Amino acid sequence: MIGPFQENSIVVGDCLDVMAKMPDGCCDLIFADPPYNMGKADWDKGHDWHGWVAEAVRVLKFNGAMWVIHRDARELAKISEYIEVQGGPPLVNWITWDLYNGAEENRGYLDGFTLPDALRSFQQMAEYLIYHTMTATDANQYSVDGKFIFEPLRAYLAGEWERAGLTAEDARLAVGCAAGSGLPSHWFSRSQWMLPTEEKYHQLQAYANHRGSRNLVRKYSDLHEEYEYLRREYEYLRREYEDLRPTFNNPGRVSSVWQGPPAAKNGHETPKPEWLLERIISTTSNEGDLIFDPFMGSGTTAVAADRLGRRWFGCDTNPAYVKMALERIEADRQQRAQLEMAL
Repeated sequence: MIGPFQENSIVVGDCLDVMAKMPDGCCDLIFADPPYNMGKADWDKGHDWHGWVAEAVRVLKFNGAMWVIHRDARELAKISEYIEVQGGPPLVNWITWDLYNGAEENRGYLDGFTLPDALRSFQQMAEYLIYHTMTATDANQYSVDGKFIFEPLRAYLAGEWERAGLTAEDARLAVGCAAGSGLPSHWFSRSQWMLPTEEKYHQLQAYANHRGSRNLVRKYSDLHEEYEYLRREYEYLRREYEDLRPTFNNPGRVSSVWQGPPAAKNGHETPKPEWLLERIISTTSNEGDLIFDPFMGSGTTAVAADRLGRRWFGCDTNPAYVKMALERIEADRQQRAQLEMAL
């Protein structure tokens, strides 16, 4: 069971409503193929991703993997940043899916073809994926039960800074970090968290209280003592390091540029190919893991997960798509059973 839902099922419903009923940290891998706002269908308009990203971070296991695919690289970059803002795992890879070289049918479209002057740009023949999971440093900051060891300290720093009405950019200015250094974010998020040095903490205090307000009032010596206590308290409870590390089953010679054909139309406007989901699921999850897709569509994620011996769950707002996906999964199971009987 996943909250009130059965494993290996797809439900009709908005992913925000569905995820609200799912427990914290229940998913080993999340693959999201949200609307691109290209107007290909009624559901592909006016999509706001902020709500579901925040919920996806909540239901993802502390060492799980989160994948998102999008056609607009700028929009995907914003989603990636927001995952970390919500306390999710950091970006590990940016993947470019090269549809042109991976699809023979596209060769006739572009080979020997001169772009019209009116287009004034190169033809768009790629989609992009982000892969987020914890790093080796992050793994050392979680306890045996998946709880973030330093959450009391992180919550204090982030809460006081937010209460003062300040942002990560303000923190950068307060301590004089160079733009793009990323240092302030490590004081407020669970990604590669660190305790500020005493000098930096005093600089944060001065900046937050320069108008006479009282924020960050705890003494640094108290913070450091609590940090050492938490670190020692959890150390003896830890599992073997390998059990806490994120899953990555090395696929061999695979770079961050993937070439492979798109899926044939199957009644859904934008189906994803099975090879793509099989690569993602086989590489960044293990047999028996739970795979969640908040935009299941025609069911490619479920088909690939079922084929690879993973548990799966998903949702979609369109009942016709859910019916299509479930029929597709059953057909794939029957085909595999027939092949096994023939061997």
